[in-house]
Amino acid sequence: MSTLKIATTQFELRAERSSDHFLAHVEGLVAKAAEQGAELILFPELASTGLLGAITDHTVTTKTIQSDYWNVLPTFTDDIVAGLRRIAAEHDIIVVGGSHNRVAEDKSLRNTAYVVHPDGRIESQDKLHLTPQERDLGARGGDDLLITEIGPFTVGLLICADIQYPELSRHLMRKGVDLILCPSLTWNRRGVHRVRTGCQARAIENQLYVVHSPLIGHSGLPEDAPMYAVGKALVTGPVDKTVGKNDGIMGITQTTEEDVLVVDLDHDLLLASREKPEAPGLKLHRPDLYAKLLSSTD
Repeated sequence: MSTLKIATTQFELRAERSSDHFLAHVEGLVAKAAEQGAELILFPELASTGLLGAITDHTVTTKTIQSDYWNVLPTFTDDIVAGLRRIAAEHDIIVVGGSHNRVAEDKSLRNTAYVVHPDGRIESQDKLHLTPQERDLGARGGDDLLITEIGPFTVGLLICADIQYPELSRHLMRKGVDLILCPSLTWNRRGVHRVRTGCQARAIENQLYVVHSPLIGHSGLPEDAPMYAVGKALVTGPVDKTVGKNDGIMGITQTTEEDVLVVDLDHDLLLASREKPEAPGLKLHRPDLYAKLLSSTD
């Protein structure tokens, strides 16, 4: 079978009282996607940030946020991953459960996304390029890229800012990737534009599909400066006659509220696009020229 029905979420940031409360929120959207026949569902970057709402021993403010990201949010992650494994199995759907804070074995703070399969397998991807805010928290970026097989597609996962670095997507394409998943968290219109434009540009450059899931809304926390997350769920692909989308957009949410977007992705159509490309198709690349240009800058 050459198609994969995917769902991507426009996931509302709420003050979550517990990991069970958060997982119930997630499962409601998973059930909605599964009812529509989706085989995979994507959630956003730092999807569990709402669990700051579970803190009861102090007021969450900008003064406590660094400690909360290090000492509180990571304590929920194992339970969240276990819950995602149960949800994936019960609904028979691959749950790309967004990213979450964790403290790694080397004692560094990581922003890690999880791909949870119905058979219980769990794969993960650390965010590679950190924002200034993440660096200020003392977080560390990862060094490896996940490549996995889902249905007819070879899949990579790039978290938010990572989609804005074309070197990563080009490397994934050369390794056979033809579908990239992009969970994100952006809190201003500039960030929204960077991620959305990055998704569309990477799809055009590499003749592949990109699926984007943003966090939206706010939890009222930190109390002295609540973070407002914005964006629209998006599925984008090559811009050419074969795919037949003049703007490359396979689907985009039409609401500012929480939503699930379901789209069928056709692998054979992607292969046909690559076989007879319009500019700037992969078959029109000039790698010898690029190598010459790179060597001239050394």
